[in-house]
Amino acid sequence: MTQDDSATPGGSATLSERTRGPVTRVQIARYAGAVGDFNPVHVDDEFARASGLPSVIAHGPLTVTLALDAVVEQLGPQALRSAKARLSAPVFPGDELTVVPTADGVEVRKADGTVAATVRLETVRVETGTR
Repeated sequence: MTQDDSATPGGSATLSERTRGPVTRVQIARYAGAVGDFNPVHVDDEFARASGLPSVIAHGPLTVTLALDAVVEQLGPQALRSAKARLSAPVFPGDELTVVPTADGVEVRKADGTVAATVRLETVRVETGTR
């Protein structure tokens, strides 16, 4: 394998837009249980509304996981060396997320165009030649 800092490792493999969702309350609750993060903003509607939100919000790492799933689906797990995410907007139950390729990774956009996260990718070219 060789390093390739683009979002298109392997030369011919390119990322295309992928949609994930809608994000469900069940996904959020299962994620909370899997990682042990029961912050009430993620699991308690009443608390979330009292905090000024319309409902609970998805965990940021869940949003990033959905984006990385779309990347790995296209490039394969061996092509992803690292990812650095920046969260910029909450994701609510019912939101559909579109993972959009950029010059150095992907953006995660909600249906209204809001960017919920940007993920910078470091990928590796996977050589697939024969011996």
